[in-house]
Amino acid sequence: MSYLRRKLREAGGPSEWEAIATKTGVAKSLPRKIAYGDRLNPGVEKIQPLLTYFRSREAEPAKV
Repeated sequence: MSYLRRKLREAGGPSEWEAIATKTGVAKSLPRKIAYGDRLNPGVEKIQPLLTYFRSREAEPAKV
């Protein structure tokens, strides 16, 4: 969960979280709940789309 919290905070604020939720198909409130620590154990099936999203972004070449 600390990885997701960190990545969500790095991604920006609530407006970015909503866009990420839309791209990953999770509930729009889930990224906010994770970032603020309101969901301590949401379950793998809920967070897997977010993990996949952030890991795929890390694998992309850096844009210069």
